[in-house]
Amino acid sequence: MGVALTLAGCSTPAPTPTVKAHPTPSVAESLIPTAPPSNVIDVDPVNFKGDFGDYTFKVGDGPTWCTINVVRKNVLCEQSEADAKYPPIPVPSSCEFSYGYQIQLFAEQPTDGTKIADFVCSGGAYADPTNAATLNSGERVTLDGLSCFVVGTAAHCENKAHDYIVLGPDAWKITNSF
Repeated sequence: MGVALTLAGCSTPAPTPTVKAHPTPSVAESLIPTAPPSNVIDVDPVNFKGDFGDYTFKVGDGPTWCTINVVRKNVLCEQSEADAKYPPIPVPSSCEFSYGYQIQLFAEQPTDGTKIADFVCSGGAYADPTNAATLNSGERVTLDGLSCFVVGTAAHCENKAHDYIVLGPDAWKITNSF
């Protein structure tokens, strides 16, 4: 009767190459408006109504503008890449266009799995702010479960669940409760 003996060589596995992820840069919390001023002025949304049922406003004296879409029940804030003073946001591999200059927030969690608040991959502007009225610093507009106020040159928009987005030339922030 023979016994077969197999010896396996012991070796250390080859090291796995470390891929450094590009972390999403953040901005100083002091630049992010989290609450409206105590003396905030509520402005009638009709001042911002566009030709297609959207409500678009320029953000204070800054380069940012936001559009509330009552059909989609979302708000999208945007600005041109050249106006952003914050570090570039890493572009996901699924995006072949501009990224980090448009942020959207829905009034409620979308049923298609879209995040309630996130950056948008975009090949161009969503809205034309040329003829839009200005929502000044210290003012707020509320429409269809979304509320936006301006502090300086940054817009802060939130839904009833207190998810919010902030966008301005110096700052951005996204919160998601889902």
